[in-house]
Amino acid sequence: MIDLTNKVALITGASRGLGAGLAKRFLQRGLRVAACARSQPELAGDASKALAVAADVTDAEAMQRLCDTTTERFGRIDLWINNAGLLAPIGPLHDNDAAAFARHIEVNVVGVFNGSRTFIRHLHARGGEGVLLNISSGAARNAYAGWSAYCAGKAAVDRMSESIALEEANRGLRVHAVAPGIIDTDMQAMIRDCSPEQFPRVQKFLDLKANDGFSSTTFVADRLLDLAFDPNQSQQAVALSLPLEEARSALA
Repeated sequence: MIDLTNKVALITGASRGLGAGLAKRFLQRGLRVAACARSQPELAGDASKALAVAADVTDAEAMQRLCDTTTERFGRIDLWINNAGLLAPIGPLHDNDAAAFARHIEVNVVGVFNGSRTFIRHLHARGGEGVLLNISSGAARNAYAGWSAYCAGKAAVDRMSESIALEEANRGLRVHAVAPGIIDTDMQAMIRDCSPEQFPRVQKFLDLKANDGFSSTTFVADRLLDLAFDPNQSQQAVALSLPLEEARSALA
């Protein structure tokens, strides 16, 4: 495995689901980890390597305080993962609540902007290299009826990431918008609770659950660390999708 000694990762949306799984695996792999969510995440492990902070990604000043606190504790940030996100509202756009749609974009797009800008400024201040990973989705690249907010937000994350890559190409930053595959999280449970009228493709996700056709958070975490720190991965496209975990792919 890649030597990750003294690498520092910051993960947003880390109180549950993929974010919590990433934080746990990163600590197991020897990284120092800062994790945030609106409510303070629970991180098991040595306090000298784990920092949990309550911070809302829609608050630009909170993201700067998070960066400052992490830097004070660990000295630097090498990898920033914008993972926090919402799925709701689900259903035909004509039935969506305007405030819920606006809140979705605030978290899934403005939150990524706030985190990305904070990390870019951190890199400019300290110099050197860093990796920004924005968690995207296949829904950014393929439309789904009932997911107008989610598709729009994730498509925006892809284009934002590509713009950042162009802007920062000569400043030591590498950025990717990563569709991590399908992982059995609370978001997946929300999808499975939908009616076909809300989300016509719901049966696909019910079948995935019945067949255990998901990637594990450990698998996704290891692939993201490869992407961030393996020199052989440095030429990957900005917007990319992780493969489904091989042992499970035949079930999907």
